[in-house]
Amino acid sequence: MINKKNLLGKTPEELGTKDAIHTAIVSVRAGAPMEPGQKCGMNADREAVPNPKGCGVADPFRKKTILRGESFWMLLNQDEVPNVRHVWEHPSVDFTPPTVEAKLNRTIQATAKYFGVTYDQLMKAANYVVENNKPAPYPGEKVLSELSDKYCSDAYFDRYDFWSAWASETLYEFENYGTECCPEYEYPRNLFEGFYQ
Repeated sequence: MINKKNLLGKTPEELGTKDAIHTAIVSVRAGAPMEPGQKCGMNADREAVPNPKGCGVADPFRKKTILRGESFWMLLNQDEVPNVRHVWEHPSVDFTPPTVEAKLNRTIQATAKYFGVTYDQLMKAANYVVENNKPAPYPGEKVLSELSDKYCSDAYFDRYDFWSAWASETLYEFENYGTECCPEYEYPRNLFEGFYQ
């Protein structure tokens, strides 16, 4: 079938009906974090961002939150692409790759630089800490004893700023021990093994 029925987004007439469809998809870069299946569109830099009136949805089969800077498949609204083939064009959206660098979170970038690790290494370490409830193995080359002396006071690292930024980038929700207007979160105390708790 070549996009003739526009089945998705509509109520099936009968239960148990089987069919197959072609849906236009395009590989895009996330300009902001979003969940699988979330409605999205393109921004001025030709990055995909959450948008309830956008032209498609983020790949609903992804297992985890799609992070800023990651590439993913966007499934396009069926009624907006007139002729779906393996090569297609959208009449109103430019899907050519972005010409600008991915905009990464500045707090996380500064924290990665402080620890002497890459942005990706730091994000993976934070995921490890949250999933395992213990510090991550340190992947960098700095001497941990030198860093640990400044861990709580250095201006480049603020535990609360970092975990708040990480949560906003991953759409993770830490438990709130305060109120809605005055939230209090118990963020992990340490990122890497070798730092005092």
